[in-house]
Amino acid sequence: MINSRRMKGDRSTPVKMGCYKKRCANEDAKSYRITCQLSHSEDRHISLLPMKLSHCLTLLAALLPFTHAAPTVSSARRDAASDDYNSRFLVYALSLEQLVFAFYNSSLSLLSADDFRAAGHPDYVRRGYEQIRKTYQDHSDYLINEISNLGDPDAAGHCDYAFPVKTTEDFINLSEAMQALAVSTFAGALEHSHSDIYTTAFGEMLGLEARYATWISTAVKKQDLADMSFESPLKLNDTWTIAGGYVTSCPPGTVPDDIFPHGLNDWPILTVPDTVRPGDTISISFPDTLYNTDDTLFAGFMTGRNMESYPLVGNADGSFSVTVPQSIGGKGAVWLYVGKGDGSSVSDDNMVAGPALVMMAANREKDGRESALENNTWSW
Repeated sequence: MINSRRMKGDRSTPVKMGCYKKRCANEDAKSYRITCQLSHSEDRHISLLPMKLSHCLTLLAALLPFTHAAPTVSSARRDAASDDYNSRFLVYALSLEQLVFAFYNSSLSLLSADDFRAAGHPDYVRRGYEQIRKTYQDHSDYLINEISNLGDPDAAGHCDYAFPVKTTEDFINLSEAMQALAVSTFAGALEHSHSDIYTTAFGEMLGLEARYATWISTAVKKQDLADMSFESPLKLNDTWTIAGGYVTSCPPGTVPDDIFPHGLNDWPILTVPDTVRPGDTISISFPDTLYNTDDTLFAGFMTGRNMESYPLVGNADGSFSVTVPQSIGGKGAVWLYVGKGDGSSVSDDNMVAGPALVMMAANREKDGRESALENNTWSW
């Protein structure tokens, strides 16, 4: 989310958000304790209790006429590499947490309790969103502290973000999408953690964010629970692409490769209709930057651990058509990708565009309104 990334200026409600400066690894030497043992013969055995490395080596030099030690990688250097990886990983998580916090903070500053009441929502709805905002602030504070402990106390900067929120319903609909993004991001990020501590912390964050996603869909939007058994994991580049869509500007001189995980890429934007229903034949469009005319393209609908793929049919206007499978009805958050190849999977190697988000709630809400599948897509 930096100046070298795509910036969109057609959003409303600009907000300041976190970005980061390059970290400096701490390579201070550490003290070590070892146990030394030396045997010259069967009748002479010297065992030395644990002691500082320097003391042990001094004693060994006195006992041996010659010592040859195999070269080893400095532990301090290994620690520096590990700290660098962990810091980049946490900065990635922090960028999402602060993005979502900025969304809640700016929207709740715009919309009063009276605005929620006028839209027909009881007071507990706004109070619930205030708690969600606090949680994202707490998550951000935790991550900033951990990044500082890894040697980067100056991790926070400021980017400008904007969100298309003007009404209470705008906010509630986007909050559902933001929670789907947060949950799927953490579900996918867990495999990249190299630290048991941070894996546990991410799991703890994921649990809260999944609760909030369910609260929005059931208590706020009054929909049935999604028919899902597993969460849909997003890849690092997927979230990187989506989050970047809300960036309007960042400080000059901020370089993503200095602070984020290596190899992050923006995918082309996948544009889908505002409303998508199971069984519909829809027209989708995307730039032609990642495929050739002779490539076989497919649309992949990801729900949990499952990916259903269907071939795309080209249209005269350059768009493509695909029929939405009936099987994704009621599945909640469905991530739509475009890939190339045989359709067996979507990866960074065969990605063409996306992902877009399609919210497949039950056709009828609990209060009888048939509005759950209206304006239910997000083309990031």
